[in-house]
Amino acid sequence: MIGEDDDLQLLTPAEAFRRAKVDHFLQLAREYVDMGRYLAGLKTLDTVLGLDASNEEGKLLKGTIDDLVAHALKRSTNGKKENTTEPHARSRRSDLVMLVDQDERLLASLTATLRRYGFMAIAASSYEEALETFSMFRPEVVISEVNFETGPKGFDLYLWLKTSPGNQDTPFLFLATRIDRETLIAGKRFGVDDLIMKPVDDDVVIASVINCLSRRKTTQTRT
Repeated sequence: MIGEDDDLQLLTPAEAFRRAKVDHFLQLAREYVDMGRYLAGLKTLDTVLGLDASNEEGKLLKGTIDDLVAHALKRSTNGKKENTTEPHARSRRSDLVMLVDQDERLLASLTATLRRYGFMAIAASSYEEALETFSMFRPEVVISEVNFETGPKGFDLYLWLKTSPGNQDTPFLFLATRIDRETLIAGKRFGVDDLIMKPVDDDVVIASVINCLSRRKTTQTRT
């Protein structure tokens, strides 16, 4: 019986290199799914299927992401609001929350936490990826870091969102390693809904998200 190691020995160097690349990108795509970075996952799987069009795992994973994207799109455009004030509403909550942070471990952790509490989560790791994601989805809450190592800062993303048609009333939460006086004042002046210190406490994040959604629902009811 020929094992996997024996099978690898039968491959030419070029074939072995291609298989290694396929395995690498498959693992990367799985990690993107865990983070909620569905658009990045789909692009990575395009690479996988370009290298191996018959790769069954790649096809299955692409189908999974397509389903997640379709569900998120439905929720962000015409999904019915849940009454999260009722008992046991946690298990039925389906609000779409968007995460933007360069720390991929944080994205995976917060995405898992949001899913555990019944929320839907999508994520981006850069300003550019966030804008691309916004072009497809309309989240009910955005959670973003304040300072990016490269490119525009979180305040630029906040201002873009608040000047984008249809997104002006979207609650926006900031994550920051250090909330100094200037950041706090700027956040208050701009109207940021909340600022949360890193390392994040999952319970604090969930409480802030629920509070923002509750305030938004109250405002919409009044208007």
